[in-house]
Amino acid sequence: MSLYRALIWLKAAENRLWVKPAVGSVVAVLIALVAAVGNRLIPAGLLPDIERSTLDNLLGVIASSMLGVATFSLSIMVAAFSSAAVGASPRAIQLVAGDSDTQNAITTFISAFIYAIIANTALGLGLYGGTGRFILFVCTMGVLLYLIVTLVRWVKTLSVLGRMENTLAKLETAAVGAMDAYRRSPGMGARTAHGPMPTGAPVRANKVGYLRHIDMQTLQEQAVAASARLHVRVRPGQLVHPGTVLVIVEAGADNDKPDPDPDALRQTFVLGDGRSFDQDPRFGLIVLCEVAQRALSPAVNDPGTAIAAMNTITRVLVDTPTDPVARETPLDRLTLVPLDPADFIHQAFDPIARDGAAVPEVQLRMQKLLSIVAEGCDEEVGNAARRQAATSLQRAMLALVLEEDKTRLCELHTTLFSGSPVAA
Repeated sequence: MSLYRALIWLKAAENRLWVKPAVGSVVAVLIALVAAVGNRLIPAGLLPDIERSTLDNLLGVIASSMLGVATFSLSIMVAAFSSAAVGASPRAIQLVAGDSDTQNAITTFISAFIYAIIANTALGLGLYGGTGRFILFVCTMGVLLYLIVTLVRWVKTLSVLGRMENTLAKLETAAVGAMDAYRRSPGMGARTAHGPMPTGAPVRANKVGYLRHIDMQTLQEQAVAASARLHVRVRPGQLVHPGTVLVIVEAGADNDKPDPDPDALRQTFVLGDGRSFDQDPRFGLIVLCEVAQRALSPAVNDPGTAIAAMNTITRVLVDTPTDPVARETPLDRLTLVPLDPADFIHQAFDPIARDGAAVPEVQLRMQKLLSIVAEGCDEEVGNAARRQAATSLQRAMLALVLEEDKTRLCELHTTLFSGSPVAA
């Protein structure tokens, strides 16, 4: 496994859920054994003597309470996952699972439990003399202080974990991060390749899966080593299969150097069963759209949540400015197929327009938000927003029953979009 793949694996929320407690448990054991080592290094009589019963009581309280707290915290976390899946979208679970406060709390509780068990066992075996008991007492006081801080933060986290507002905020953070990275470098460090498909030797995928990440830096290094140019023909978020061309190798003028190994090139494309937020600016918008769709379903019937999700989508699109100065292309031997900015609008708003066509308040808000996007984004996205506003109006005219609702919507659309025709 390459370093890039290992870092992605560690970054995945489902892996951090057990990696952090595992690392914390090892640290807890080491802290418990520090006192035994210090007992041999520091002469007896230099430090105060702590009664064994005092340590027994402290460690017993920690061990008995932390096991229950850890079990309770895990049940709360599972309930939050279920709430996010049912109330928002199953795709939002990875963000809820990645909540740092939750992971730190569970890691702390499990580690403290293990520390108390190991320390109490070592104390019973007589591994600590007078010096060791004092060092163990100091370590235990530090563990207790850290537990108090963690518990206070955990209570604050419990008040919002799993709530719709918290889930939408996490989705917005993930979507803004991906959108900001895209607008800073639309080609992920490479030059975006417009026009016909370049010539060269194609390297195809060898299995089915969603493209989650591309290791662009390794591709650049392989291109430099072979004096070749690599034309990447897929973007993160795309579903690839054995017939999909991942990259086209354009041989360089130096024929003495061999072309990059196809298997090595494939290793730079990380596939998975689902999409990832990191390099895919569309995915965050799609999940926010799913939240609105679920809210508009007959079983839920919550237009307010749908409107909140649309507001979030608009903030992601408008409040993430394009920085032309930051559009650098340090990976000079790579090109990347461009992303159609119109997809941001179509994939984020059109499903909501379809499912909420008969809901007047949703349609009225959509027209207002699309006008904000049309004015606040670049020309391509703005034109797509105007087209989507016209399409949404057509859907609503077919679904709305009351003529008064149709009239209000038509008047609002005319007011917002008159004098701003869509560019051809």
